[in-house]
Amino acid sequence: MRRLALLVAPLLFATQAFAVLPPLLADSAALDRAFIPALMLSNGKDLAKARVAHETYEKAWTVFAAAHADAKRAPVFAGIEAANGRARAALEGAKSAAAHGAQEEVRHALWQLRRDLKLTYLPDLLTTYHETMEEIVLGTAKLEPARIGPADVARLKTLSATARREWKAIADTSWDPADYGFDAARVETFRAGIAAETKALDDLDAALASGEGERIAKAAAAVKPPYARTYATFGRFPG
Repeated sequence: MRRLALLVAPLLFATQAFAVLPPLLADSAALDRAFIPALMLSNGKDLAKARVAHETYEKAWTVFAAAHADAKRAPVFAGIEAANGRARAALEGAKSAAAHGAQEEVRHALWQLRRDLKLTYLPDLLTTYHETMEEIVLGTAKLEPARIGPADVARLKTLSATARREWKAIADTSWDPADYGFDAARVETFRAGIAAETKALDDLDAALASGEGERIAKAAAAVKPPYARTYATFGRFPG
């Protein structure tokens, strides 16, 4: 299955020989297979599935922490343990939004840990993009379409340009699907997500060029779903 993507989606993957992920990243990929469902399901409506997913993630976290804890990482890992506890308590109390917020703290703590080590990890690039994407989506959602004016358009154009650079970095990154446990179907889902998000950004830019508030609001909201589908390919969701 290694280098499968070279056959399935040649534009997305470089042709050079791939090295096996270093242990921290290989174990991060295994952790994310459990963490991503927990993170995404806490942002949904099925509380029972969210609880199961979080429990599965916490077991995976225990394995990850045992393998990678050291004195330097102790403060980071302690913060993650505390966030895990808050998420668990929030889910037990049927407070999904609070659980999701605590899980976002975990995502960013691990993202920062790998960034500090200057490690390239594909889900981290998606997290970087997520920050810009959320500014576009949430910022526009607060505006009345009829009142979207030149200043709003200028701000969104700047964010869209940043989003394009960040999304291109994801599309251009060389990686081996086997390192992330991808089969051919998952590679195809990822490839389709890349294409769909690229089109969503094209549509946003066209809407911004038109200056039409309703069109801009609709295009901004449409940026999130294909991103979410792409990010979800790195998780293994409960049936």
